[in-house]
Parts: sequence; C-alpha cells; structure tokens
Amino acid sequence: MRSTRVGDVHAGAPLTPFLGPLFPPGEGARRRSRELKLVDELLERIGVFAHLEARCNPAFDYWTPLRWQGFTQTTNYTWRLPDLSDLDAVFAGFRENIRGHVRAADKNGMSVGDGSLEDLLSLHRRRFARDPRGIERIDAAAAARGARTILIARDADGSARAGGYFVHDDRFTTYLLAATDAEVRGAASAVLWEAIRRASRRGTGFDFEGSMLRHVESFVRSFGGVPTPYSIVWRTPSRAVGAARVAKRALRRR
Repeated sequence: MRSTRVGDVHAGAPLTPFLGPLFPPGEGARRRSRELKLVDELLERIGVFAHLEARCNPAFDYWTPLRWQGFTQTTNYTWRLPDLSDLDAVFAGFRENIRGHVRAADKNGMSVGDGSLEDLLSLHRRRFARDPRGIERIDAAAAARGARTILIARDADGSARAGGYFVHDDRFTTYLLAATDAEVRGAASAVLWEAIRRASRRGTGFDFEGSMLRHVESFVRSFGGVPTPYSIVWRTPSRAVGAARVAKRALRRR
C-alpha cells in the first residue's frame, strides 16, 4: 500500500503471484455465509482507498461478495502439479521435448544443486539491467523460516547456466523467479525437474506461478500441470486514479 495525494493505493506485494483473502477451512451450508461476513469485515478494516487491486489465491473461489462491494474481476491461470507422489508418472506427463532436454542436460554433464541468492542474481543480470524488486526482503524472510530453495544448473566446466528461486509452505512449492543465460538448451528444464523432485520429497505440490504471456505459458504448460484459475479483483473509487489507469492501458496498446 502507498499513500498518494488522492488517497491510499493498494496494489499488492512485489514478486508475489497471489495473496489472500485466506479463510479458515470448513465446508457445509454455512461456509459461504461465513465468507461473506469475513469479506465485509476485511473491507471495513481496510477503510477508504483510492484504488485496490488484489491477485487472490486460487482457494478464493467465490468473489460475488466483492462484486456487491463494487469490485470488478478477471480470471488468470497458474499451472500446478498437485500430486507428486509418483515421480515416474509426473516425468512421463512432461511434453517429449522437455523430457529430452532433461536427459540431454544430464548426459552432457550438467548438474543442478543449491546456490546462493548472489549466484541467482548474477545469472539474472546477464539479461536484465536491474535486480528483481523486493527479492532481498523476500529472501531474508523466507531463509529465516526455511521456506525457500535456490537451485543453480552448472555445465560440465562449472559455469552457471540457469537458476530458480522457489518458496514453499506445507501445501505447495512455488516457482517464484527464474534466471538463465539462454545459451544452453535444457538448463531451465533441468532446474525445474530438480525442484519438482525436491517438492515431492517435501510432500508438497508444485506451482509454476503461471503466466498469461504466451511464450511463458507454452513453456510451463509443457510440464503437464493442471490449469488452476485465480481471480484478480479491483475497485477504483478515485476518478483521478481511474483516468490514469485508462491512459496507461491505452499507451500499452499503442
């Protein structure tokens, strides 16, 4: 959240695919009534704002109470492997080219192991001018809780070729950040396969974080996951912020 001259703007946290609202578990006829009440209480606590946009976690599967509060919604997708109990079956579900990349990487002497944040950022800087916003704060919090893994793929001479930053809880391991030098085919696939195997040992599912970008979607879809919908909701009471958002979208289309 940031304060502006026209009011508070809530836009979500950097490098965070989705957040809440997170509701206590429970089923039955009273579940939705409880959720309606909780949404109302949440918005009351947030108070007055100029703009609020939230990428909601997939478990938030009923956004009607937000519509009653004037929100608009669109649906995005992430790709998930919810069951990793049979890794042979998981690997068999990969597209043929992904399986080939993983086998070729192993045959050519590529290894995937633990790395540091600086290892990952060094790879990232080969293609991007700036470090990902907020990664240091995320890493400090996740590392202190044993909730992250950094993997680096190195070729036979020890050169780093691809990396991945993964965060995990007791439900899912999430592919938060990728880095690659794009010179060696199969390095990114090898990193993901090792991350999936570690998620299996950890007892979690695997979330590719998804993407609506066509070239990214095609790659993560190749791992045989399940498309999982999640809502993006927003409301903009401020006319000034609303006009600025419309202008920004128009510039992007041009």
